[in-house]
Order: sequence, then structure tokens, then C-alpha cells
Amino acid sequence: MSEISFESGKIVSGLLSNYQLVKTSGVMAVDKRIRFLIAQLFTSENIEINAEAFKETVTLFKKQLGFFNTLDGNTRASLAGLLQVNGQNDAETVKRLIDHYELLIESGFKRTNFTYFGAYLLLRADNPRRVAERAKAIYVCLRKQHPFLTGAEDVTSAVLLAQLDTPLSPEKLTEINEYYFTEFNRAGFRRSDSLQFLAATSTLIFMEKDAEHVKKVIALAEELDRASVKVRPIHYATLGILAYVRDSVELDASFFDLIEAMREDAGLRWNREFSTAMALSLYTEDQARNMTKEQVESLMVSIHVLIAIERAAAASAAAAASAATAASSGS
Repeated sequence: MSEISFESGKIVSGLLSNYQLVKTSGVMAVDKRIRFLIAQLFTSENIEINAEAFKETVTLFKKQLGFFNTLDGNTRASLAGLLQVNGQNDAETVKRLIDHYELLIESGFKRTNFTYFGAYLLLRADNPRRVAERAKAIYVCLRKQHPFLTGAEDVTSAVLLAQLDTPLSPEKLTEINEYYFTEFNRAGFRRSDSLQFLAATSTLIFMEKDAEHVKKVIALAEELDRASVKVRPIHYATLGILAYVRDSVELDASFFDLIEAMREDAGLRWNREFSTAMALSLYTEDQARNMTKEQVESLMVSIHVLIAIERAAAASAAAAASAATAASSGS
């Protein structure tokens, strides 16, 4: 990881530059939010994306999957970006990811785009089959608690929790998860897939019920609200991670400078909710560079992967909904 100077002008410039490289890479049928997500991945690492390598990684998925598969352009591009920024964009790793997808299907998960994100998380598992089976058991427990809310998107939460090195049963893990879900919901966080992911992230980090963490997340949300920055579900998981990596619940001037810079730039004014999400993510990853050794070791997955998985899932769902609305209007 290259050191990044947290200067709002430099970050906005890097973000827009990487966005243009993604946009002109020749990878088609990708939602604007996903292009910005990929640009954000590289900007947070202070790297300029290699557009040619990005297109080659996307092509690897197409070649290995063939024509008939559930992987849409948004998810394919998101996965290609994740693999590339982590130096994993080779044919062997792409094949492993596809194999892990099939493992999750064999374990009882449905063939959806979200299952591919779960397969990406399995890349770091020592025993992918065991983790996939445990993930299904956890998913079943989550679904019992929230039968109408838990859906295909929650495979990522289940896989994250399944990788924990803990003797806790699926029932106990989902009990802790439900504690966070309930407490955040009581504080005004909306019942949503994003809230489920925030709860799963909190469970992943602490593996116990931590009331102080809940208070810190709520305090951060309240500070944003006082600063006229509206907190939406797409921001939930990032706030949870920020509360963990930052000692203070007060956001410093650099964050608000970045928010202002994004609001002033014509290329980023198209969606305030999403640009706020990017600002929060970039700021959180900057703050994560100050984590203690103990904090780093307790995280099973890197900060930018946690954020990117949740954001990509949310953006993919939004893109699908937009496409469905457009199709309905057209008919």
C-alpha cells in the first residue's frame, strides 16, 4: 500500500482520474456507482488503475464462465476490481473464485450475483468447503430471525461469520448478531440489508455483545447529522468500521473538507448519498492506517474489502432496481 496524503483536492482528483480510466477501459454495461466503487478502491490505495489489466480480468471471468451464468456486468466488474487491487487478478485465482461459488451452491445457497461476493471471501479460507457449510448453517439462523429481510444479499454476512476462529455455534453467533441489529435499530438505523451487514461486521470484530461499540457508532451518526450529513443505509457498515478504527467519536476537519470538495466538484454532484459514502470510506481507510497491531490482527478481512463488498452489493442491488424500473417504464 502506498502512503496517501489525506488532502481533499488530491483525493478528489485521483478518484475522478481513476473513474475515467474505468469508464474508458472498454468494460461495458457497468453502472456509474460501480465504476466509482472500483475507482475508490484504487484511490484509497494511492494507485492509478491499470485499465488494460482491469479489462483483461473482466475477460477472464467471461472466458471461464461462458455465456450462460448469473454473473452480471456490475458484479463481474466489482470482483475484477477487488482482485486487481489486491494483486490477485490471475487466471488461477479467478478459477478458484468460480469453484468457491459452486461450493456455496452445493452448500445450499442460490445462484445469484451476491453469492459470487461470498465466493470472493472464501478465497482466504483454509478449508473453503467447511466454511461454506458453516455459512449455510449461519444463514439459516439469520433467516429464522428475519425471514422477510434476510435474502440473497446476506450470503456475504454468513460467509464472514463462518470464517471466525471461534467455538461459538451458529446459533450463538446469530444471537450476538441480533443484539447489534436490535440495538442499532432502536437508535434509528433502518431495518435493511445494510443494517444486517453492520450487525455482522460488529459481530465479526468483537465476537461478543459490546455496548460501547454501539454507543460509538450512534455518536458518529449523530455527529454527522449535526453537520447536516444525512446517514443512509449505504453508510451503515462504514460507520461501524470507523467506530472501531478511530478512538474519538468526533470527525476531524479532513473529513468535512473532503465532503465539501466532493459536493463542489461537478463530476461528483450527481448523487450526494453515494458521494458521502465514498468520502466516508476513503476517510475510514485513512484512519485505519493508525490501527494498533491488536486491531489489525483481530480483523479477519481488510478494511477496504469489508467496505467494498457491502458497497458493491448495495450498488448492484440499486443498479438492478434501476434497470427493472426502466424496463417497466419502457413497457
